[in-house]
Amino acid sequence: MNLRYLCANHRQWLVDNKDCAEKAWWDWMERGKLLSEEGNHLEAIPYLGCAFDVAGMLLTCQWPCYATSAQRFSESAVGLMEAYREQGDEKLHQYILAGASSALARQLGERDKQEVAAGCIGALYANGSGEPIPAITGGETPAGVGSNLRPH
Repeated sequence: MNLRYLCANHRQWLVDNKDCAEKAWWDWMERGKLLSEEGNHLEAIPYLGCAFDVAGMLLTCQWPCYATSAQRFSESAVGLMEAYREQGDEKLHQYILAGASSALARQLGERDKQEVAAGCIGALYANGSGEPIPAITGGETPAGVGSNLRPH
């Protein structure tokens, strides 16, 4: 199983435009979380899935830095997993959990990334026993976030 939420063209455009990718991540996370909070988990999944895809791309290139990209990736995975679980799809919940854990675990061998990676992996498994790590603690949403970007 290989879940992709973004179309190939949109994916490539975001890979080439990291500032736009970051803005899209914020917008899709905001919209997905709002829909989930309203109980519209099925509608939230495409937004959270696109945010998860973007976060994975940004994690791969460690942009803007490893800690931020790892935290955003973890937060995206948690939101998407929760939406799948609320929809009653435990299989996709577990699939996202396994994939996200694996992606983060690759960094455990690098001494300067171990603590962040371990914390982000822990947040994936918190599910009720703790809060997921927010993408930017104490930070504000960047200007321009909240536009009507639609997932592709």
